[in-house]
Amino acid sequence: MLAPAPWPVSQDVAALADRASALSRAAAGPRNPLGALAAALHRIQPVARELERWRWLTPGDPEVPDLHAWLFELRNAVADAEDILDELHSRRQVGPPLSACVYATFRGPGRKLRRLAERLDRARDDSERLRPGRASAAAGCGVRSPNRVTGSVLAERKVFGRGEECDSIVARLVDDCEETCRSVAPVVAVVGHGGVGKTTVAQCVYNDARIEARFGMRAWVCVWDRSDEVELTREILQSIGCADDAPCDDGLSSLDSLQEELEKLVASKRFLLVLDDVWIDEGKTEKENRSMWKKVLAPLRSAAIGSKVLVTTRMKLVAEVLNAAHVVSLDRLRSSDCWLLLKEVALGGQPMDFPPELQEILGAIVANVKGLPLATKAIGQMISSTRSTRKWRALMNTEISDNIIISSLQLSYQQLPGHLQRCFAYCSIFPTTWRFNRYDLVKMWMALGFIQPPTDEGKGMEDLGQKYFDDLLSRSFFGTANKDQQTYYFLDDLMHSLAQHFSAHDCMKINEDVPVVIPPTVRHLSISTDYLPQLKSKYRLGRLRTLLVLRSPSLSSSHFPRKLLAKFKNLRVLDLSESDIAELPETISQLVHLHYLAFSGIANKLPKSIYRLKQLEEKELWGEGLTCKVVWLIRQPASWCAFRIKLYNQSQDQT
Repeated sequence: MLAPAPWPVSQDVAALADRASALSRAAAGPRNPLGALAAALHRIQPVARELERWRWLTPGDPEVPDLHAWLFELRNAVADAEDILDELHSRRQVGPPLSACVYATFRGPGRKLRRLAERLDRARDDSERLRPGRASAAAGCGVRSPNRVTGSVLAERKVFGRGEECDSIVARLVDDCEETCRSVAPVVAVVGHGGVGKTTVAQCVYNDARIEARFGMRAWVCVWDRSDEVELTREILQSIGCADDAPCDDGLSSLDSLQEELEKLVASKRFLLVLDDVWIDEGKTEKENRSMWKKVLAPLRSAAIGSKVLVTTRMKLVAEVLNAAHVVSLDRLRSSDCWLLLKEVALGGQPMDFPPELQEILGAIVANVKGLPLATKAIGQMISSTRSTRKWRALMNTEISDNIIISSLQLSYQQLPGHLQRCFAYCSIFPTTWRFNRYDLVKMWMALGFIQPPTDEGKGMEDLGQKYFDDLLSRSFFGTANKDQQTYYFLDDLMHSLAQHFSAHDCMKINEDVPVVIPPTVRHLSISTDYLPQLKSKYRLGRLRTLLVLRSPSLSSSHFPRKLLAKFKNLRVLDLSESDIAELPETISQLVHLHYLAFSGIANKLPKSIYRLKQLEEKELWGEGLTCKVVWLIRQPASWCAFRIKLYNQSQDQT
């Protein structure tokens, strides 16, 4: 399994360079350290963008640790630069001109700016030794390997727990009730997480006697990383089995000649095309992806009425791009089916049972695989060669099954664009049962700088953040649920495990006890009120950007430790809405970078110092059916702000 790579920061470098340049122009003067920082950021940005492409090198490659260490150092330097620029911006709002801030009252940060510029230049010089060799570079350039192949032949002797889904799909494919006016064959899409058994289900359907009797011509294509019309058309022709002298064997054939041949072959035949493991090409727009698939499927217009296309994919977006008439969501196996599958693999299909002393161990293993057939088969193969109780107990270790599960899911994460990787991985700090409000989550992303300034002048930051969320939703990272006429979003336990893996260096969730040391790379933390007082001795609190405080299961606290709060000097997000804290101390005014604040209870005692929080955009105060929401802050030159409060009843939703 790949080690969790640092979050991509090259986009942040570019944005910070622009900010530093703008501030430098406003602080024109001799020996301007802001100009030096802006220049250093501009110099390192293309280097960072290039090296981030090699984050997914082969596990065990000796270059990986050094590359990751360099990226972590760059990320820390970028975070420090952001803190300094934010502090300069805050001082500029209430103090003397920026040049005076830098050169007089702000001499310390001026020196920091120069040292930071030197640090970035040293990192740029050090990057030369990290550039991978040609072989490694070729492997790391893409997140998917062209060597992945699936076929139509069912490898399993028995398939467990999929009879209902297979029957449902077969019924859709043999159904004669589809619209006769369709220009191409209707699409049925099977959507599910990696390792859930989509290919196995498609193989069962493909080889079903009802399908064989129904379709006079069938073809199976493993799409994987093929996103070119010519290559895909050639693959379909080869699966059909075109003649030796047909154009599909000519590597120089044009798309027109290949499609003409395909159109001829399927003309007036009832044709089933299976497209296994389809992904969206993230290098193309949705419109370009739709256009590509429209061209690929165009020759099927000549096929007979009743022809169908069956698609398997991890992404709901694929079903949308292909205009799927029906979508089948493939869930995980029940525990009973996992047990039967584990027994089948471990015993090699022999008609015998496990010894009683091993059955309890297998029950724990079944719980660990979380209903994934791929993980179940992998564990079954491990135990098939031994009946040693000691070795079987070793496989009860959740880390073993977690590694297998993450290995099956990680391609979904790697395929994401960099800006979405970070937004998704950040969600790991929330509990597994958390119901996300999409608007609150987007506000948090905005507060943390995860959303890049929009290139479309007509679109605001919040609109772009909502698009980020929709992109993750369409790629099956979030699930949806409806309750009390409201839609909630959640991460299922598989996606939550994936987010935890790829945020291990940046995020931490403290559930039971505060660890001896919290890694210095952690910037986002969730913790219960029980353990808040212990934080001070465990962590350099000034590094934190997010603090999510949850209700304690054993104690009740209505106060935030006054001295502790003052330590979070770089906090951007403070969410107390699910805690038992009802009052905030006056020291909250020291959180000058705070952009997002939410807390619980009726806000009958706001600290007077809260008006000093110049960066704060919105607060939400929840309690006993009522919500107090700051609609806006009116900022005045004299450093005060007025609040307009809107009260409404949550249950009746009336103002």
